[in-house]
Amino acid sequence: RNVVNEAFRIVRTNLEFMTGKGHGGNVYIVTSGNPGSGKTFVSVNLAVAMAIKEHQVLLIDGDLRHGSSSAYVGNPASGLSDILAGREHDVRKVIVTHPDNPSLDVIPIGKIPPNPAELLEDDKFPKLIEQLRPLYDYIFIDCPPVDIVVDTQIIEKSADRTLFVVRAGVLERSMLDELETMYKEKRFKSMSVILNATTTVGGRYGYRYGYRYGYGYGSYYGHGGK
Repeated sequence: RNVVNEAFRIVRTNLEFMTGKGHGGNVYIVTSGNPGSGKTFVSVNLAVAMAIKEHQVLLIDGDLRHGSSSAYVGNPASGLSDILAGREHDVRKVIVTHPDNPSLDVIPIGKIPPNPAELLEDDKFPKLIEQLRPLYDYIFIDCPPVDIVVDTQIIEKSADRTLFVVRAGVLERSMLDELETMYKEKRFKSMSVILNATTTVGGRYGYRYGYRYGYGYGSYYGHGGK
């Protein structure tokens, strides 16, 4: 029960409240404004936190340019890119169930494609999400930062909610106005902000409200997590 675990329990509780019962509104993208914010760290740990509570959870590595989440299951050779490129037609063949938690499935990227945006713009991706949506309580899609490539904006069209990760000490102050504009203009559906890597004070963690929700937690596990 360290500060990181407890913080993810708080986020989990709020997501359960936001999503409600049933399978409506259960697809989340996780993104950030710049690299190094910790979106993959948040994606993986939220998926684990939900699965520990025996929700059926799917984590999709939507960063077809880097495949950060895929490392969590050993970077399999086949994955999302193979489905989108038509090399594989049965999604069950690319789903990896985590060996320590049968409630957590992962779709890695497989081979890094030369044309990620073009693959995502095809109708195969939204059809895939609609196929998977009723099978899981929560689907988390780990996406690239929003200001670097167009991939996240394409993926977001198939999602219900957005978790925007801000890392303390990394986000430039000038980005705060842009972030508020994104929220007010509803560029991303039901956007919530998670504040990552805050410092602890007096041995206790704190959580702060952002534009909808913002959470702080004391430290990464490991070093240099994405």
